[in-house]
Formats: sequence, C-alpha cells, structure tokens
Amino acid sequence: MKKKIPVQFLKSPVILHTFTRDQIERGDLTDFIEKFGEGQLGGGRVEHLFGKLVFKFEGVEEGGVATHPKVRVLLRRLNDRWRWSGFFLNLSEPLGPPDTFNLYPLLALGLCTADLKIGTWDNTGRTFIRIGSQIHQFKDIAHMVVEHLRKETKLSHAVIQQRHRDIEQQFKAINL
Repeated sequence: MKKKIPVQFLKSPVILHTFTRDQIERGDLTDFIEKFGEGQLGGGRVEHLFGKLVFKFEGVEEGGVATHPKVRVLLRRLNDRWRWSGFFLNLSEPLGPPDTFNLYPLLALGLCTADLKIGTWDNTGRTFIRIGSQIHQFKDIAHMVVEHLRKETKLSHAVIQQRHRDIEQQFKAINL
C-alpha cells in the first residue's frame, strides 16, 4: 500500500524523513519509496517538495554519514532507485549529525555513492581521502534532475538558477 504524504507536510518548510536503525541495518528503502517514489510525485507535489527533504539516521549520533558503512550502503541503494536528491534535498540542513561533510548534505550523499580511500601520509601522519570518479557523475545527475523536474513546476528561472549555484556550492568543499 502506497503511503500518501500528508498535505500539512507539503506546506511546511522542511520535510523530515528518518531512517530507523532497522532500515539502516537492512538497507531497506521501502517506507521512503512508498512516500517519495515517482508514483507519489504527481498532483503538484514536485513543486511543494522542492528543497524541503531532510534525512536523519536513527542511532547515528556522530561522525560523517559518508564513512558510516551501513548508511553508505543504504544511501547507495537510495541513489540507485531515487535520483531526485538534487531537486528535493534541503541543502541547508545537515545530512545526519552536524559533522564536517554532513553540513553539505548533497555532497555527503554524493560521497556515499563514490569509492573512498582513506589513509595517512607517511611523513606527516595527516589523513587524506581519495574520492572516486563517481562523485562527478553524481553532481552532473543532480544538475540534470533539476532541469528535468523544473518542467513539472511553476518555479521561476531565478529559483532554478539559484538551485544550480547551490549545488555547485555543495561540492566546492572538496574543490569539485
């Protein structure tokens, strides 16, 4: 049975979706897809959800979601089934606990889709992170989604252009 998004949530400035511990553990997206999948985005919902969706993760109290193994798996699965984050994700609220990359929610989600290699420099002991090329594809798709979904809305050209600038700003944290 598909779950409808209550009308009062569509009018609020933020729509929070919390993934439970069990959903994170199992990589289960069923509840999310029933609420926000393509079949639920008709009837003007696309415009009302623009930039409002915030993800939280039960039991993930600290640290970056991009380095949390179970959350990475969950968000990779989400990205495989639901590519709309560039349009719907609230870019001013952290993705999970407010920690480093989480402050850039689209970037944090993109990092979950990319291969990461974390290590230390031999002579300095500093930590480094190598990010796989998938991050470039994720960013490009975020821009394409905005262009695709804008056609289903009455959002102004200025609003859409600002969204593209906001997406770019998310990835400047890693000079991308």
